[in-house]
Order: sequence, then C-alpha cells, then structure tokens
Amino acid sequence: MKGLIIGGNSGIGEATFNSLSAPQLGAEWLRPTPNELDVRVESDINGYLIKHGPFTHIIYSAGVNRLNWVDKIVYGDLTDHYQVNVLGFIMIVSAHETWWPGGGVSAVAVTSDAARIPMRGSTAYCSSKAALEMAIRTMARELAPRWRINGVAPGMVEDTPMSDYIDATVPLFRDWTSEQALAYERSNVPTGRRATKNEIADTIRWLLFGPAQMTGAIIDVNGGR
Repeated sequence: MKGLIIGGNSGIGEATFNSLSAPQLGAEWLRPTPNELDVRVESDINGYLIKHGPFTHIIYSAGVNRLNWVDKIVYGDLTDHYQVNVLGFIMIVSAHETWWPGGGVSAVAVTSDAARIPMRGSTAYCSSKAALEMAIRTMARELAPRWRINGVAPGMVEDTPMSDYIDATVPLFRDWTSEQALAYERSNVPTGRRATKNEIADTIRWLLFGPAQMTGAIIDVNGGR
C-alpha cells in the first residue's frame, strides 16, 4: 500500500498524514511540498507520479481561499483558485490513470460545504469547490469500478492556515469586530463550534478504506449547517 497526500504538510492534510502514518498500518505515505509538486504545473504532476508512483491511495487536500468582492476579482486570482482547488485533482487522477490504467486506487478530495452554500466575497472559492464536487462525481462514475473517488466537505475547521486567514480577514472584509464575526459563524452552525482537524482526518480515513460500493459520495462534516 502506497499513498500520496497533496497538501499534507499543514492543516487537514497534515492531520490526515499523522493519522495514517502509524507503523501498524504498514503503509508508505508521501506528502510532497509545493516546491516538489506544484499542482498548477502539469509537468510537475507527471514528473512526480512517474518518479514515485503508482499509488493505491490518493488524498487531495490542497486549497486556496482569498476573499474578494466580485468587482475586485482579477483573472489571475480566479485562475489560481480553479487550478489549485479543482484542476490539480483532475490532472493527478488523469495522469495516474494514463501511466497506470489498471486502477485499484481509492482517492479522497477535500472540498467544502461552500460548494453549496453561497457566501458573499467568495465567488472564486465557492464556485471552484462546486466544480471540484462535480469532478469527483463525474470521475467516480467514469472510472468505476477500477477507482473509488469520494469527497469530504468540511465547514469551518479549527486551527488551520485557512481558518487563521478567515479569522484575520473576515472582520476587516465585513467591517465587523472579531467577536461579531465569530458570533455570526456560530449562529449558522447547529453544533455551535468548528470541526477539529482530527474529525476531518477520521472522515477521510473512513472514506479511503470504506465500503467498496461507496464512490462519488460527498460527506459533509459541518456541524449540521
């Protein structure tokens, strides 16, 4: 068993790497840095897979989110969201299937409940995550039964680079205090709190090794939002 975690050096990806790297699991997990594998560069994807593949398990936890009002969006920023949040995952699956078409791969991509919950200032992020969810479903349908491809869709997750960015940016972006921003967030989450990184990692692990009949599924872990 050999696994690849994209985005495995921080946040949810790092928590998942720590969860899956227990010696008793008997697996080798690779987590390239952005310098080793830039998902926006097709030659990086092909080069890394050829050098280190094939893989039996792939986790895609790369993601970017930069808040911007629609009239302030620039094309390069929009492109970056799509390249990192969805196109990188599609190209990794495509390249792996090109070089090793035998299949037998279980893949999980981290999407977001923002794929289905519109948020002001997040057109690039929400739409790219919606595209990722459709990519999960279409590739799962096309590549079954040789592949299993599923997704986990968190809401807000505590103690990640993205949550740190949201905490620092939303109050300025919305002209709120930090307390007002937190109160608004909690009012929209029935459980009244953020998910932990380990809760998301546990869900990824379950999807990765879960029922053989489960493919093309998106599991929300968002406190019932």
